[in-house]
Amino acid sequence: WKGTVADLPGRILNRASSLVTSGRGSSVDGEDKQPDLPKLPVPELEKTLQRYLEAVQPILQPHQFERAQELAKQLAENEGPELQHHLVERQMKLKNWAYEWWLNDMYMNNPLCLPINSNPGGVWPPQPFQNLDDQLRFASKLTSFLLDFKDVLDRNELPVETAASREPGQPLCMAQHYRLMTSYRVPCLPRDFRRDTSGCNPDHIVVAYRKHFFTCPIKTPERRLTTNEIFNQLKTIVQSETSNNENPIGMLTSQKRPVWADERIKLLGEDLNKQSMDEIETCSFIICLDDPLPSQYFNSLLNKKKRTTSGHWMNDRDETNMLHQMLHGGGSVFNTGNRWFDKTLQFVISSDGAIGLCYEHSSAEGIGVLNLIDEFLGKIQESSSSNNETEAGAEGDKGPEPIPQPIKLEWNISTEARNAIREACIEIDRYIEDLDLMVYRYEGYGKSFIKKCKVSPDVYLQLALQFAFYSLHGKMVATYESASTRRYKHGRVDCIRSTTMEALEWVKSMSTDSTEEDRQRKFHSAVEKQTTIMVENILGEGIDIHLMGLKQQALECGMGVPTLFQDETFKIANHFALSTSQLPTKHDQFMGYGAVVPDGYGASYNPQPGSIIFCLSAFCSCPETSTLKFSQSLQRCLDAMKQMLE
Repeated sequence: WKGTVADLPGRILNRASSLVTSGRGSSVDGEDKQPDLPKLPVPELEKTLQRYLEAVQPILQPHQFERAQELAKQLAENEGPELQHHLVERQMKLKNWAYEWWLNDMYMNNPLCLPINSNPGGVWPPQPFQNLDDQLRFASKLTSFLLDFKDVLDRNELPVETAASREPGQPLCMAQHYRLMTSYRVPCLPRDFRRDTSGCNPDHIVVAYRKHFFTCPIKTPERRLTTNEIFNQLKTIVQSETSNNENPIGMLTSQKRPVWADERIKLLGEDLNKQSMDEIETCSFIICLDDPLPSQYFNSLLNKKKRTTSGHWMNDRDETNMLHQMLHGGGSVFNTGNRWFDKTLQFVISSDGAIGLCYEHSSAEGIGVLNLIDEFLGKIQESSSSNNETEAGAEGDKGPEPIPQPIKLEWNISTEARNAIREACIEIDRYIEDLDLMVYRYEGYGKSFIKKCKVSPDVYLQLALQFAFYSLHGKMVATYESASTRRYKHGRVDCIRSTTMEALEWVKSMSTDSTEEDRQRKFHSAVEKQTTIMVENILGEGIDIHLMGLKQQALECGMGVPTLFQDETFKIANHFALSTSQLPTKHDQFMGYGAVVPDGYGASYNPQPGSIIFCLSAFCSCPETSTLKFSQSLQRCLDAMKQMLE
């Protein structure tokens, strides 16, 4: 292996300019791949401020709400009109007036570590691996599927998706799909930036095995490797390395961003490290060949001693255990060092059959990734049902020409870097120990029943989350739900704020002696309000992007930040103690992430026809939160909602 590392520089020299010219900042690509889409609008100032006040009223005390009203009035009468004028001018000049500001505000300025805080983890149906070859066979099929997808992207032939509701048939922006295999999040000061690797024309993927990283060629000079040849590449890797890396450099990517940025600069001082780093940064994706996590550490509280829940199981590991593996790897003793968290797509294939992914969130939203995996799972299902299996994949070897061999990436690691790796191990282990994570399947009913009630499943489940939180904690809190703005050029998301006065009145009625008629009336009023907010957001009329733009515009104009954005009421409004997202899929897969504040919950949900999958997260260090108690509250509230509507 070490002898073949010398082959790297020649290949990297062909990409050397990418180290300098690859996109710093927030360049958005795919102009020749996009439908003719309208620009993201700038909402009217008065409407945004009124909607803001409506959103914060349920979570503020009366005297705080009076303060918020006064500050909104000041902004409307003083700095607001001038800032609004500048935003309209910016909207006319740029393809998307908010994208750069939003990307920095949401991701690139965030100094927290990527695992748990930013990178979601996804779990797929486990596979019945019997041996190492089964694991590698599955990995080679997945790799071939992903390379097929990349070929479609490279040919600019990805079909344009269209809206399914609210002006159905409207084309949606596809830019983030084209970033999935051409992006790398670079740690940097004062903020991270995205490296665009689309010009590098990578001919390799990277494989992580036993905390070592290998560059794995997937092309000859004439063609792409077959599934069988990829299988042989993976077999070569696992046969070459029998021991774990004593200095798992991937651990550094789990550190806080400023710390990792500093360590990365030091590593790049060595040419060998620069070459190895470039192999990782420019690869299309990473395949992580993992070991299983032990059940006694990572199963949910309900399954520590015996199996008490349904859902995915792999031997004695439950699906909460599997989500831990995908989200952060399990810590320094297990698989965290077998990750490179800056890379957009990392596919995790455990030797026991647990499979999924970890993905860096800044380049794309989760729904595009889930749709891609749904397609792959469908193909695997079809292959299994038709018995169309071969020993090493669907394709055999193509010809006698020599195939470039995998190369183990080597590093010059100083004593200082070794100490940094040890510190990273301590930090992530401490953080994982504090993570309260639970996959909860509600099996009383699913989206089929909800649709019979003529309610959007997303609206219904947002209200269920409000009901469950209020029942458990006796109050409402700022709630974030991502709303797609892909109807607009380079649109990503805005924030649906699900705490409304209508929802508050309804959840109160469910906790008192109100009549069923009164509860139903208030429920449908809350549904109508939630639906209105959802529609406003997907049509570019949300409040959070606009408010962020007003604040950023004030900074760029040198006007100083308006008082509204400095006040305690605004901080309360943006302390998202409920961070939620609907992530629906065709197959039985799900995705989860960490809470975004120390005293809050993360709550993704996947409505299936007869059940609902929740991925709940919180932190053990907060005495007020508990995913177990929250799941129990959800159970009671979802049962009560069905009883109310039947």
